[in-house]
Amino acid sequence: MQLTRPIIFFDLETTGTNTAQDRILQIGAVKIKVDGQREEKNVLLNPGIPIPAGATAVHGISDEDVKDAPYFRQVAKSFAQWLSGCDLAGYNSDNFDVPMLVEEFARVGIDFPEAGTRFLDILKIERNVNSHRLEETYQRYTGQSLDGAHDALSDIRATVTIFQKQLEQNPSLPTAIPDLEEVCRGDNGRVDFAGKLYEKDGLVYWSFGKHKDQLVSETQEYAKWVLGSDFPHETKKQLRRLLGMATN
Repeated sequence: MQLTRPIIFFDLETTGTNTAQDRILQIGAVKIKVDGQREEKNVLLNPGIPIPAGATAVHGISDEDVKDAPYFRQVAKSFAQWLSGCDLAGYNSDNFDVPMLVEEFARVGIDFPEAGTRFLDILKIERNVNSHRLEETYQRYTGQSLDGAHDALSDIRATVTIFQKQLEQNPSLPTAIPDLEEVCRGDNGRVDFAGKLYEKDGLVYWSFGKHKDQLVSETQEYAKWVLGSDFPHETKKQLRRLLGMATN
């Protein structure tokens, strides 16, 4: 892996999968610096809402576990500083972890991510060479079972290992972060982190709903409905930009 600046691999455990309504419970992160040194973070957070039993059944985190933990707003500023100047990576992070983190920062008034941040989704890279769940991917690359699955720090340690094995075993893959981001991005460009919009040939389209694959510019009434409904803050921000409206 060729690094010109640090890269942070991170994983989130949450109350659910709705980025507009659910909240982060745990952040597990591994920062790899340009000189190869590593720094880890493992933070439990109080979501401020009850944790559904179904979510607890997946990751094992209960209301009791986080009752004395800080709220995201209490750690947001220092965490943003720790992320500053780094690229970001995770496993299925483009579809979930990045949008969730963007939304949590938006709730506390922090503009995230920084301009120029590169994003790697290790699952997307894996789908270029294989296609499996995290536990199966880890076992295939290491020959070992993944202990502690669905614990954020355990999962992200496994993700770092998988990424390193991907580079070792697939010499056709690029090693520079900008080139790897192109592998993750695919044919269509990112517009919003929740993935409700995509860019192709300089035009922006819907990626969901009754107007899927139609131009946003030609479906402005639908865009106005989205702006007035329960969608992520950052998606709405991008829509306002596209429609030439004020962002506040």
